[in-house]
Amino acid sequence: MKVSDDAQVQAQMLIADRLGLDFKESRRADLVRGLTEAFELSGLDSPERYVMWLATLPDDNPEWRRLAGSLTVGETYFFRDRACMDALKQHLLPALIETRRSAGILRLRCWSAGCATGPEPYSLAILLDQLLPDRSAWALTVLATDINSIALETARQGLYSEWALRETPPWIVDHYFRLRRPNEYELDPAIRRMVTLAPLNLAKDSFPELLTNTEAMDLILCRNVLMYFTQQTQRAVVGRLHEALGTGGWLIVAPAEASIDLFRPLLPVSFPDAMFYRKSEDAATAPPFPSIEAPALELGDHLISTDEPVHPVQELPPVAPPAHQPAPSRQDRPSELRHARALADQGLLEQARRLCETLLAQDRLDPDTCLLLGAICQEQGQIPAAIEALRRAVYLAPDSAAAHYMLGCLLFRQGDRKRGRRSLEAVVKILQSSSPDQPVPGSDGLTAGRLLETSLAYMEMER
Repeated sequence: MKVSDDAQVQAQMLIADRLGLDFKESRRADLVRGLTEAFELSGLDSPERYVMWLATLPDDNPEWRRLAGSLTVGETYFFRDRACMDALKQHLLPALIETRRSAGILRLRCWSAGCATGPEPYSLAILLDQLLPDRSAWALTVLATDINSIALETARQGLYSEWALRETPPWIVDHYFRLRRPNEYELDPAIRRMVTLAPLNLAKDSFPELLTNTEAMDLILCRNVLMYFTQQTQRAVVGRLHEALGTGGWLIVAPAEASIDLFRPLLPVSFPDAMFYRKSEDAATAPPFPSIEAPALELGDHLISTDEPVHPVQELPPVAPPAHQPAPSRQDRPSELRHARALADQGLLEQARRLCETLLAQDRLDPDTCLLLGAICQEQGQIPAAIEALRRAVYLAPDSAAAHYMLGCLLFRQGDRKRGRRSLEAVVKILQSSSPDQPVPGSDGLTAGRLLETSLAYMEMER
């Protein structure tokens, strides 16, 4: 069925406003194709009526996520962009790992923002598995988010065709994949367990935020995503990605998206055939970061070879060791809790945790401290401790949407889908009568509408 010119223009403006996606004239055919696909599933009698209906729907309506899935390109494959993968394997990850080892803090936080069906975060997990012979001793976060719940379900299943493995060295396929039937390979469950899948709309202001586990990142991959956004949305997303990085953290984008102006104050760093961006301690006044000169790597199995030693090229800033926390007086508790939150925002998780534990030693019935402690333990990769703290927060404050949400996400991560869904249903019940613009207590300004939208998307992904 033909989509009228008026409906195309109205849909273009509406999609730019709600999803941040830019369908300029050169991409009009993609807009019509995605709009037609979504309309045909809606049960309405015309594209024009479908567009009018969209305009009446709130952001948390599942139809927006279904439309986003029809409009966004989900085609991807393992170890996409050889230059990027080489730089990660040879330089960035070894440097981050060595810095954490030297500081005695075996923790690394990575995020694939716009993960589609999962090859990017799973490729990163395979790299980490190769570079960390003592992986079980590390608290690793590999967060993978996307707006498309159907793509996330594909990622959760971990089943891929030969086409998705077309750039993967054969020995990696042999080691990490199992042929289940002709042209269907199952990824090693141990690698899948390394990755946390979650719905998130990058065009919205739901990050960085402790509740969505998107703070203090060492490495963010956001490749082939920004190019689909409007210029205004691009700048807003890049600004939030900058905030989500810890000091010395790295942002990786696709070569076609590289722009020193767009990513300022992040500092550009050159690798062979690749340009990444780094968050300096004082990016506004720091001198230019020197380019890293390294020989180009050979193609083939050398990509993830562990036969040769890997040496960090650039020393990254060490993480400050945790300091002793004096016991605060009762009247200082609110300011001390804010200080603990500030420490967590800076990535000083052990200091923040110790301060929370000091506060709880004085008052074990404080749900706000339990909530923050749960978020910090989650960032540290200590999931059982996080669940315990969040259960205490829910017990002390049954109407805390933030505590129910975080608990639900962690229960899903642990495979307890029944209790996880129950927790997210509690979030929906608590927030459904709230004003969409009302800040959620216990969050850093996240609105009720945004948390409700994310909770519904999570439930849809895990149904």
